[in-house]
Amino acid sequence: MILINDRYRRVLSISLPSAFHNLMNMVQSMIDMLFVGRISAVSLASVGVSMQYTALLYAFMSLVYVGTNVLVSRFYGSKEMDKAGQTVYVMILFSFIISLPLMVFCLFYSPVLFEILGTGEDVVREGTVYISTYSYALPAMFIQGVLFSGLNALGKTKIPLYISISGNILNVFLDWAMIFGHFGFPAMGIKGAALATVIVIYYQLAIYFICYFFSKDIKIIPSFDMSILKRGIKVAVPAWLERIVAHPSYLVLSALVAKFGVDALAGYQVGLRIEGLAFMPGVGFIFASMALVGQGLGAGNPDEAEKDAYAATISASVIMGVLGLLMTAFPYAIAGIFTNNQATLENAAWYLRIMGVSQVPLAVCFVISGSLRGAGDTNMTFAINAVSLWGLRILPAWLLTYYVTNSVWVYLVAMIESVVRAAILLVRFRTGKWKSIKV
Repeated sequence: MILINDRYRRVLSISLPSAFHNLMNMVQSMIDMLFVGRISAVSLASVGVSMQYTALLYAFMSLVYVGTNVLVSRFYGSKEMDKAGQTVYVMILFSFIISLPLMVFCLFYSPVLFEILGTGEDVVREGTVYISTYSYALPAMFIQGVLFSGLNALGKTKIPLYISISGNILNVFLDWAMIFGHFGFPAMGIKGAALATVIVIYYQLAIYFICYFFSKDIKIIPSFDMSILKRGIKVAVPAWLERIVAHPSYLVLSALVAKFGVDALAGYQVGLRIEGLAFMPGVGFIFASMALVGQGLGAGNPDEAEKDAYAATISASVIMGVLGLLMTAFPYAIAGIFTNNQATLENAAWYLRIMGVSQVPLAVCFVISGSLRGAGDTNMTFAINAVSLWGLRILPAWLLTYYVTNSVWVYLVAMIESVVRAAILLVRFRTGKWKSIKV
């Protein structure tokens, strides 16, 4: 049976901690919003917009975590652990350098980020306080991304999970103390929320370094090698471009749904938040597939890498398929947790019904893309995902908005695009060309 098969057990042991780690990150954001919401509506809106921009920063972080994961997993598979440790060191330096201009921009030019969205003066003012304070965490956040990816590449996904759990506990205390002025801290409001996040990120970075110092599997080797950096950038740039291109597509889709009215947009946002929870297992299996494929290729066992990729795909499809079935079967009960507005509820229910069907093809998209990235085939994943999102999802949805009067058609387009993209990625994977890619 699948559940007692050693291969599937190994896949699940790597994937599930990664999924819960991602969930912890989401929980931390929700806790911040919960505390800030008790200050004022302006503060809540300011942090909400700020978090959309901080999410965009993760697209830039793909420059470091993809390159780190691909190279470290390869070196781990080939038993070249000195090179793996050297890779971590090189990518730490690189991540620190690229974080600096982003920090400077957020520190001195953050008002622009809110003004271009046409937010009110109060939101601009408070959002600027939040982003400028948060900017001090960017170097630590980028370096943490390298250390996180290095451990994931080894399959050591429980360590980041434990670090994230402890960070969440600290974040709850610091939010309570620094936002409202408890335990000897002054009441700093929205600045306190940002400062609490900054402290947590540096705390987590310190724990990562301690883990590497005592690790028996990998040590950071302080030796710079330009060839390693070039190899890391070579595979990371397409993945970075993919994230940069994909992120605006979701904003555009929100704008298209907004054409059908505020209830449609509100229902879509509720549906997205619920679907985001269903994505958690898929994200975990992305990390597992990247690590296992890279390790298999590094060990000179491409056939084993392929079997691991299929095991991760099947596992993710089963779990996300069950969640999708629940979304389709009980849309009103699930959406009702987030809203009691009947019109919003109706729109959210339609989104959950339709996108519930797409959870299995989305699982395939997630894991096969991750497998190809782990093999270094990032140029092709960039091309397939970018062309599919914009050419098969956004363009048809945009055209339909001129002829239909219901956002359901936009959701149907998104569901069909997911199926087509999954099929294309599977075809690419089955060609086996990724097995011979040099990184």
